[in-house]
Amino acid sequence: MDDIPGTIRENSAVIPGYYRLTVRLERPLGEAVPGQFVMLKVPDREIFLRRPFSIYDARGTTVTVMYRVVGKGTEALSRAGKRAPVMVLGPLGRGFSVPPTGVCLVVAGGIGYAGVRMLLKRLGKRAVLFLGISGRTELPLLSDLKGIEVLTATLDGSHGYHGNVVSLLKEHLASYRSQGPTVFACGPRGMIVSLKGLLDADKVPCQVSVEERMACGLGLCFGCVAETKDEINPLKRVCKEGPVFDLWELSL
Repeated sequence: MDDIPGTIRENSAVIPGYYRLTVRLERPLGEAVPGQFVMLKVPDREIFLRRPFSIYDARGTTVTVMYRVVGKGTEALSRAGKRAPVMVLGPLGRGFSVPPTGVCLVVAGGIGYAGVRMLLKRLGKRAVLFLGISGRTELPLLSDLKGIEVLTATLDGSHGYHGNVVSLLKEHLASYRSQGPTVFACGPRGMIVSLKGLLDADKVPCQVSVEERMACGLGLCFGCVAETKDEINPLKRVCKEGPVFDLWELSL
C-alpha cells in the first residue's frame, strides 16, 4: 500500500482543541469500512512519524478526520493551513461488523465520537448514540450529525445525564433488550473496562475500537498490541488485527 499525496482543503476548530481536517487526495482512498483509520504525515519537518486518525468520512478523493490536540504532532497539524501538502496512507485496520438486524447502541467518550461517526452515518435510524463529554461546550462536536437519536452524559451536569456515559447506558439498557442490541464503543480504556462490567452478566454482543499509540500502522513494528484471550497468540496488533475487537476477546 502506497501513500497518497493530497492537500488540505479544510483544517478548522470545531470547538477549542478539537479540529476537523479534510484532505483532497490525488486519487481515491478506496472503500473504507467504519472503524478503519489512516496514517497521516504531518506537514512539519520536525514530525517524523505519521499519526493515526480514525476515518471520520471518506468520499471519492476526499477524506476527513477529527482530532484533539494532545501533543507535538497534533499541535503542529492544527497549524497547517489550507493547501498544505500531506501524505495519507489507508484505509488501514479492521473495522466494525454490522449485524443484519437489531438495534445498535453506539457508545462514545469524548474524541471517541470521531471513531464512530462513520458507523453512525452508515447505521442511520438503527443507531442510538450514547455520548460522554465533559460539558455542554462540547456539543458542537455533533454539529454535522443528523437523524440519529442521541443521549448525552456530561461530567459537569450541564446537559443531559449527570455522570459518565456507561452509567447513562446502564439507565437505558433494559429497554433495548427485546430489540436484540449490539453495542459498539470507542473511548478511553477506563470507559471500555466499565462497559465490560456492565455487559458481562448477559454477554451482550459488543465491538470496541481500541486506542493505542502506533508507529507504522502496517503491523510491521509490533509497537501497538492489545492482550487477548487467545491462548496461542494473545498479543494482537491494534493496527492490523484491530483497531476493532470483539469485547469478549480482550483481556481487560
